[in-house]
Amino acid sequence: MSVIKESCDVRKVLFLFMMLLLVLGVLSACGSDETSKNEGNNDQSKAEETGTAEDETEGKSSDEEEVEISTTLEEILKEKSGKYFGNGYNEAIVHRDLDEKSFQDKDSFQVYNYLLGLMSESEAYKEYYDFAETFNASIETTVSSTPEGMKLEDGQVVNGTSNIAILLDASGSMAQKIGGKTKMELAKQAINEFVASMPEGSNISLRVYGHKGSNSDSDKDVSCSSTEIVYELNPYNEANFKDSLNSFKPTGWTPIAKAISETKKDFTKADGKAQNIIYVVSDGIETCDGDPVKAAKELHDSNIKAVVNIIGFDVDSNGQKQLLEVAEAGGGEFETVDSADDFKQMWERERVRLYNEWSAWSADNYNDVSAEQSDKINELYSQKADYSNLTYAEKNHLEDAIYYLQNKERISSEVREEVGSLIQQRHKILDEYNERYKELIEAVETEGKSMKEEIDEKGDEMKDKYQN
Repeated sequence: MSVIKESCDVRKVLFLFMMLLLVLGVLSACGSDETSKNEGNNDQSKAEETGTAEDETEGKSSDEEEVEISTTLEEILKEKSGKYFGNGYNEAIVHRDLDEKSFQDKDSFQVYNYLLGLMSESEAYKEYYDFAETFNASIETTVSSTPEGMKLEDGQVVNGTSNIAILLDASGSMAQKIGGKTKMELAKQAINEFVASMPEGSNISLRVYGHKGSNSDSDKDVSCSSTEIVYELNPYNEANFKDSLNSFKPTGWTPIAKAISETKKDFTKADGKAQNIIYVVSDGIETCDGDPVKAAKELHDSNIKAVVNIIGFDVDSNGQKQLLEVAEAGGGEFETVDSADDFKQMWERERVRLYNEWSAWSADNYNDVSAEQSDKINELYSQKADYSNLTYAEKNHLEDAIYYLQNKERISSEVREEVGSLIQQRHKILDEYNERYKELIEAVETEGKSMKEEIDEKGDEMKDKYQN
């Protein structure tokens, strides 16, 4: 009985030990599964976090990229023109391009930026901007100070810097009277009126000859060697010129050749580019054994190229013949006057001619200024119109695109309104530059008007002078 009892106790102990091992195994297995589960959950969380970060980064680069909007003209000018700018724009092609693009995940700035990439005219705007900024609004026409190509009674041309020399005979015969006045008095009066009518800017000189000694044989050498410039080559001054006319009286012989030769020296001191013209006033032929024909030819053929004109005052037929030869040799004209009325008529013809010359001067300069003014204003208006048309064309193309996208339900009405506002803002910036063109047009108009008023005033002033 004791043997059987001991055997049963041993089996109980072994069973309990096996159960304990089983429990420990189960507990161990459960702990291992929980650890694996936790580790798996941790790995999954890390993977999800990493994936989210990558998705956010990728989304920001593709759908949330920063878009810079130009808010000044300078910024717009720095943009590149769109793919379909200028003549490259075609509505159907643009619509096809838009159909191939997804806008569902784009905000208004991105849509606007994409449309500019298709239809921006920025590079063309730069050309209009550069044109206006470098445009010369000044009137460059040169207004001549005097009638260009003025012609004296003899047909010679007088420019504003002409040198006009008057050679006056002071021989004794000039003391003879005609109509109550001496020839000298009449000649001085006519000469003073004549030089007073010369173009503004002309230089006048007065040389007298035969004014010393007397017309007697004993004084011939003294008188024939006498020639003196009493009014230096200068612009006309009324008081000074009258004083020079009153500084001598008719007394001696007639050294015309010497006076002409000495005048050559006067011209050598003057402006070499000016035209040199001589008027010899004499009542007779050379009486000092000189050769006035030779002297006139030498002067005319020299580098001075002076023109010698002769005014014969109460000259007989023989005198007229010689004086005509002198004028022809000097490349000039010969005209006779026999009385105060003849001198007056000669001045009257000159006065009318000068009046007509100033009328032509006014018209020519006025028209030249007007022509340049009109050309510049027309060019500015043309550029301004082309620039404005371009800004409106771009605006219309952009607006057509956003309405197309909305109608196709590619963008919402809200996005369409926001993009439309950006388009309006851009057009306003561009349109404001039209003020620059208006400023240039006004500058040209103002300067042109001022110049034309000055021309009219000066022309009227000079014409009034010759009309009285």
